[in-house]
Amino acid sequence: MSELLKKLMMMRQLSFSEGEISLLRQRVYIAPLEIIKPITDMMLENPKLIPEIYERIRTTFNKGWADGVREVYGFKPKDYFKWLIDIANIAGWGKSELVTFDEKKYEGTFRTFNALLGKEYKEKTPIPVDHLWRGLTAGGLTQAFAQDIDWLETKCLAMGDPFCEFDFKPRTQFIANQSLQVKLQLPIK
Repeated sequence: MSELLKKLMMMRQLSFSEGEISLLRQRVYIAPLEIIKPITDMMLENPKLIPEIYERIRTTFNKGWADGVREVYGFKPKDYFKWLIDIANIAGWGKSELVTFDEKKYEGTFRTFNALLGKEYKEKTPIPVDHLWRGLTAGGLTQAFAQDIDWLETKCLAMGDPFCEFDFKPRTQFIANQSLQVKLQLPIK
């Protein structure tokens, strides 16, 4: 068991009761891959849905779970980011790490090894598949940095890369970049 998981249980921030799991005073659930795989299949069959689904997850997570965690724990941005990585590493999305981070510009590179969806679709698609993961992480950082942050998947296990890699930065910077990748993954018009 990870040290973070032990600490959460000791501090009564992770609890299990009949029919309910609570993490940091917020309800969560454990679900099999088959719950999110059909959503990913739908996005791969109709890539025009990717930006909208990503944005809904980003905004919902930002205003819901991420806001509640920030309110209860009052993390500073960099500490919140570190905490989000620790939580992600025990949540089953893969093993994540921060590769680069410019604290002044709120931008950097994030990598996930053995990504949940990347592994499931390994070498089966020419486009990235981790849009649900991008939405969650973007929502968390939008809350942490108190500004709209977006994530762009630049490498993907599903496309044959050895890991999934994401560039993140404020939305305003992505708006200036109208590359095909940006247009396919982000709700920027």
